[in-house]
Amino acid sequence: MTGVIVFPALLLVSAVLTQLAASGVLGKNSLAGIRTRSTLRSPAAWTAAHRAAAQWAWAGFAASAAAGAGALLLSGVAAVVLAVIVVVVFIATIVVSLAAAIRAARASAILEG
Repeated sequence: MTGVIVFPALLLVSAVLTQLAASGVLGKNSLAGIRTRSTLRSPAAWTAAHRAAAQWAWAGFAASAAAGAGALLLSGVAAVVLAVIVVVVFIATIVVSLAAAIRAARASAILEG
């Protein structure tokens, strides 16, 4: 049941870092952020990518935190189902956020010319 705490916590950290990058506080660096070829292409691509990913990161955190809280409060099959939902939401959030970021970064590159 540790996962019902760890996965939402990881998504919270991810959402905060994504928001910081989207707002321009966290620029391109070697440790944090969505680091793909398209997002690292320019500062505009970096910001656009993180703006697109931030909404998904926050939504994923909210959903996983709600499911995690339910898993901790309930017992039996309901708790197990909610724990599985936490993991699925975690994976889906990473995939969808990354896809949105890459799409936004590529669109930014097209606009830059």
